[in-house]
Amino acid sequence: MRNREAVGLLALTPSIRRCTVAALGVLTLAGCAALTPERNAPPVELYDLAVAANLPDARYWGDDIDERSRVLIEREVRGGMLRAWDHAGRPAEGLDIALLALSGGGPDGAFGAGLLSGWTERGDRPAFHLVTGISVGALIAPFAFVGPDYDRALRTMFTELDTRDVAERQFVRAMFGALGLARTDPLRRQIERFVDDDFLQRIAEGRREGRMLLVGTTNLDAQRGVIWDMGKIAEAGELELFRDVLLASASIPGAFPPVGIEVEAEGRRYTEFHVDGGVATSVFVGPTRAADALPRDLPFPIQRRLFVIMNNSLVVPYRPVENRLREIVARSISGLIRAQADGDLIRMYVAANLAGADFRLTFVPLGFDAPAESAFDRQYMTALFETAREIGRGEIPWWERPPALIGRQRLERVVTRRPDAATGR
Repeated sequence: MRNREAVGLLALTPSIRRCTVAALGVLTLAGCAALTPERNAPPVELYDLAVAANLPDARYWGDDIDERSRVLIEREVRGGMLRAWDHAGRPAEGLDIALLALSGGGPDGAFGAGLLSGWTERGDRPAFHLVTGISVGALIAPFAFVGPDYDRALRTMFTELDTRDVAERQFVRAMFGALGLARTDPLRRQIERFVDDDFLQRIAEGRREGRMLLVGTTNLDAQRGVIWDMGKIAEAGELELFRDVLLASASIPGAFPPVGIEVEAEGRRYTEFHVDGGVATSVFVGPTRAADALPRDLPFPIQRRLFVIMNNSLVVPYRPVENRLREIVARSISGLIRAQADGDLIRMYVAANLAGADFRLTFVPLGFDAPAESAFDRQYMTALFETAREIGRGEIPWWERPPALIGRQRLERVVTRRPDAATGR
């Protein structure tokens, strides 16, 4: 993670997530509540029962599986597998299932978007059975789910937009109680531009084929990750909820205000606060212990492949830190978040092994270091998009183990020298 990302107020990165939370804490000490909207949050005895848009099975906690969630997930996965098998013509050899997980990373989301576009050009990009996304990965995930027809939209998002298309600064309002250092009205307008009724129907069609699209947010009241079944939301025609979840997953607390999501519990209406899914996890494939809920008795064999695209560099070069407070804080937080990502990837690797899935990981190459003048610098994102596109058109360097299980010295040696195989063995 580059230092630029750790200090830019509007960069959608894990580092800024922590920095802006601290900044907002300082500002609110001096401010007042004049601009703070009123809301009715679910009480503690009901928060676990709250339902959004009258869809009780459209979401579940990301940090555990209770019995209800286990039954729900097993039913959804089983039904999806059977529909996918029917859609494929019930082949005797079974199904080759491709799963895709997209991490956060702010402007570095251009990496995932470019890689997918190049992969399409190479001609062997799979139709993903499951796509998951966090933060900027949540903004990419629906287009990856629908397929190559929307590669043009991904190119537009990461080569034609810039900071002004994402946020409007409101530092003064924040000092007087506003819930973010910036307004997300521009980002909401971009989501509305790309995610319309026709697009929602494409998502619903994918679910009817047996595929799943999951997006993660963080319930700020509960401080727990929430996984949303976006295909089920699309099938119900809940366009505004679909858009709200995407916006919430990319809303860095402190930098951006939380997204209020209307829910109901025991006949009463409440408003939950949801923020960036990366607060809970940097990348995911399902809830904790998801492997416990996988069906074991399907009438056909399954080969699973899990592809993980990290929209960050997991290897950073040595560089002496400057004698400046913000640089020291930024570098420290950057290291902390990278260690968190290591843990998330290890959990995914273990889950993949338990599910019998092949694990594949790729990330922003170490050698990429284009200059950027702003948080969402168009030239920077275009350069990263095109770099990733070229990688996708060639031999994508998939790692078979996460960095923490490889070792820093070997990882750095392999990444910088481009070995004959990036297996991580």
